[in-house]
Amino acid sequence: MCGEVQPVSKVDIVVPVYNPGLKLHACIRSIRKQTYQEWNLLLIDDGSSDGSDALCMQYAQLDSRILYERQHHSGSVLARRRGLELSKAPYILYMDADDWGDQRLLDHLMTAALVHSADITVCNMYKVMNETAWPRRSNDSRYFKQKRLYEADEIRSELVPAFLHGHPFPPQLHGKLYKRELLLSSGLYASRIRFFGDDLFLNLEMFLKAQSVMIIPDILYYYRAGGATSRYMPHLFHDMVNGFLIQKEVVESHYRHQSYSHYFGIRVMLLNTLRTCLRNLFSSRLPEGERRSAISEYCAHPAVLECAGDERTAAYFPERYIHAIQNGDINYLSRLGKRDYQRSLPKKIVMYAIAKISF
Repeated sequence: MCGEVQPVSKVDIVVPVYNPGLKLHACIRSIRKQTYQEWNLLLIDDGSSDGSDALCMQYAQLDSRILYERQHHSGSVLARRRGLELSKAPYILYMDADDWGDQRLLDHLMTAALVHSADITVCNMYKVMNETAWPRRSNDSRYFKQKRLYEADEIRSELVPAFLHGHPFPPQLHGKLYKRELLLSSGLYASRIRFFGDDLFLNLEMFLKAQSVMIIPDILYYYRAGGATSRYMPHLFHDMVNGFLIQKEVVESHYRHQSYSHYFGIRVMLLNTLRTCLRNLFSSRLPEGERRSAISEYCAHPAVLECAGDERTAAYFPERYIHAIQNGDINYLSRLGKRDYQRSLPKKIVMYAIAKISF
């Protein structure tokens, strides 16, 4: 460990670091330029091999508010958890190592959190490709039209359903300020997810527990698009199914009187994600036989069959897709996954080229 967390901090910023390259500079510099200065930065290096460890150490030596710790590669979930364990401040902000914040990020979030005693404070964000921040896109959904404090039942009725229907309320951890005690008491759902959706299910649990959530429309966080979802994810199907089972538990426990609507939402989410699973297989170097075997297992899974067998859910999708799932038509589903993968390639190439543009 390099550095020591300062006790005067009111907010600790936790940044998992895994091979971000020089993009890490923009992240750390944006934190050091914050107009709100009562922060500590916890850099948790998750076994980087690109020299990020040396960069983290340099910043830790340069600024006493920066702490650096290195761990064996264990994934961002455990890196964030380690940062939380090391933290001492009453508020926690998570950032990704290749993202950055507006210089007013902490000021606006902390002010809103303290004024309204909010358990969670959420700001709007720009989705960008590179450090020029162009092109960029913000969340223009109804959630960010105005400042609003949600309390107790309002959170459960208006915000949590977004995590069950895929509504445009941001499921990510970044762009949100959390009370540390809320984070420490959460993680039951996320512990069942290996990678894909871990942030969604941690938020789902915390929003169910929170007594107050403050949303401000200010666009203060720059989220760099791309990343994990453009790479092969070996645990994607496992996470999809476990996420569906978690959502079912939430519906049964908290929304029994609205179960019909919410079951429809989570079933649609699963069958949409199943297409991502099919495409994901072609992002790998798996032999054809292993891909076909995986598709066969997908079709036979009880959760998939449940969703495809629901009349209302099935009507939402092309009949051919549902028929292929129910009948284990591996040839059709393999062609569908390959076609979706090939169609995604031009966008990946463009995004990669844009991402290389910097100041």
